[in-house]
Amino acid sequence: MDAVAEPVTVPPTAAPPSPVRARIAPAAVLSVTLLGTNALAYVFTMLAARLLAPAAYGELAALMGVLLVGVVPATGLQTAAALHLGARRGAAGALREADVRALHTTALLAALAVGALGIAATAPIVHLLHLPEPAAVGWLVALLVPHTVVGGYDGVLQGSGRYGRLAVVTACFGAAKLVGGTAGLVLGGSPTTALAGMALGATAGALLGWTLCGRPGLARGVAAPARAALRASGALLGFVLLLNLDVLLARHHLPGPLAGEYAVAAIFAKVAFWLPQGIGVVLLPRLADAEHRRRRLARALAVVAAAGALLTLATAALGPHALPLVGGEAYGEALGSASWLFAALGTLLALAQLLLYSGIAAADRAAVLLVWTAAGAEVVVVGALAAAGHLAVLTPVLVAGALAALVVVVGLVRLGLLGRSPGRGL
Repeated sequence: MDAVAEPVTVPPTAAPPSPVRARIAPAAVLSVTLLGTNALAYVFTMLAARLLAPAAYGELAALMGVLLVGVVPATGLQTAAALHLGARRGAAGALREADVRALHTTALLAALAVGALGIAATAPIVHLLHLPEPAAVGWLVALLVPHTVVGGYDGVLQGSGRYGRLAVVTACFGAAKLVGGTAGLVLGGSPTTALAGMALGATAGALLGWTLCGRPGLARGVAAPARAALRASGALLGFVLLLNLDVLLARHHLPGPLAGEYAVAAIFAKVAFWLPQGIGVVLLPRLADAEHRRRRLARALAVVAAAGALLTLATAALGPHALPLVGGEAYGEALGSASWLFAALGTLLALAQLLLYSGIAAADRAAVLLVWTAAGAEVVVVGALAAAGHLAVLTPVLVAGALAALVVVVGLVRLGLLGRSPGRGL
């Protein structure tokens, strides 16, 4: 990555933009984009909840949880690329074509590795989630390949500050994937056909992402970006497990209809988590600057906490009408007015994500270990309660919420204790 190369056609900024334009405007644009994309996802989710029987919807929700675990390499690629290019921009360095080509090559190799691992994991996933056929997992693997490649494109655009193009890639990729999934759901009426449509749409979205990223070529010398992506992926895997583990555990331990109702309630957690994601997207490259990392992180945490609190209060105000509003009249009997617990969980997880981003930027292994410990503890506690016959429908969200709160509290305490100590970086 240190070879001399001509700079790409991204002009370096001669003078720093105003704070409002450099921070608030990109975060607002990306938040609107991500909200729109996730609104489509929730439309798809609600459509699936209404078209599929509760047991079939629980199957699809569990597979979507596996998908979010499977896109960890994509998120790791994006995180590593954004931090790497963000550090170069912060040092007024030129964004070089060699860097972009190396990151693109790394993304392609990672996609091949993800596909191979997914094929090898098909049989265990079918057994763990009690799936009726392996075809759904096969299409899930096909969906993961373009997801991984797009993660590299997103990281290049994010780290180089091209937030407009990043917004377009995010919107088009998400829309193509979900339009394909909706077509598969309507035409085939099963989780397998829905995932097949998503895979085809995602492939089209990835081709558009390559074009908007400048159609980068290939390069040798990908060891450094590959190592950075692996480190980031290892850190983020624990968090993604923590983010989705309660739905997977509910699917595994609860009866089909209850697992389906739990999956519908978990939509509120996803809304609370994704609502402030534009803040994290803009914040991440800036975390490469160790001198200002703590101050920027504190401001972002305050905004995310305020947004989550408002959403949690709004969900609580809906009371027993919240679940039927999302999934229809078939849902709500078991969970009643407890949907606000899921919104609170999503808020806590959004805060934990920002703290983990800071830990990745600072190469703070303790922050990574904390997230992994919480994920492991959730599996152990829920499993033990299920084995003892004390598992209720709210048990997974209560356990997940308690552990997410612990991660946030410990992270905040450590942030205060560590002060401005810079980390080694990725």
